[in-house]
Amino acid sequence: MLEDFLRLLIKHNCTFISVDELLDPQTRLNPAKNYICFTVDDGYEDQTDALLPVLLKYEAHPTLFVITDLIEGQLPWDARIATAVQSSQCKQLDVAALGMPGERVLSLKDKRQFRRQLSLHAKRLEKSARSKFVADIEAALCPAQQMDVSRYTPANWARLAELESQGLVIGSHTCAHNPLSTLTTSDIHLELNNSMALLNQHLSAPSKVFCYPVGMQEDYDERAMAVVREHGFIGALTSEPGYYVASKARSNAFAVPRLSLPATLNKATRYASWLEKLRATN
Repeated sequence: MLEDFLRLLIKHNCTFISVDELLDPQTRLNPAKNYICFTVDDGYEDQTDALLPVLLKYEAHPTLFVITDLIEGQLPWDARIATAVQSSQCKQLDVAALGMPGERVLSLKDKRQFRRQLSLHAKRLEKSARSKFVADIEAALCPAQQMDVSRYTPANWARLAELESQGLVIGSHTCAHNPLSTLTTSDIHLELNNSMALLNQHLSAPSKVFCYPVGMQEDYDERAMAVVREHGFIGALTSEPGYYVASKARSNAFAVPRLSLPATLNKATRYASWLEKLRATN
């Protein structure tokens, strides 16, 4: 489906652009053109082996925002929750005993929904409480069995450097994927310093754009945006849905929305039509 979508965008005369170029204050966009910017989050092996090579094949100028602890071999908290849920043989869990509000016992019949409920609670906790909650979840769901982490195999620095040489831009998604709004200001500085130090150590030209972990409105705040600016980034991406609007980005380039990749070609066709309409009316 991805290749069909890319060919469709090319057919509609869309112009691929990197997010760094998009947010560079010196860039002057042609209002008569439809620009498309591809970003990918996290840094898993399936992304570097299957997804990104296709985007590079079509010269789509993708940017990958990596969780540097993941590349160093440590699964982030949300992947640990997902792994525990998928590996568990439990039919239900007393989540109230783990400190979750609401229903006392949750069923694992719909594992995707169960994982979402756990992750939603975990992301709102402060860092140490989140770490304890995740460890407790792992112990409760997989008390006597090894968890299958094969679905969350990380990429490695050698592969990232190889893809960078082919045109991929790689940026910071922090070290541990903790929502910045739940961290102290000093911890936010540490996340940015340490992640960028690793990117600069292993890569030639890391992105000057930052990508907020989790990235919904409650996951970053004015304090976090100020720290990101202080570290010299030219902008930051959220996970809030929306189109890039140049006038809004000029007033605040540190809360740029994004759209998820369409799940079907039919929806992708509608996206291309919307882009054409926007171009015609702006």
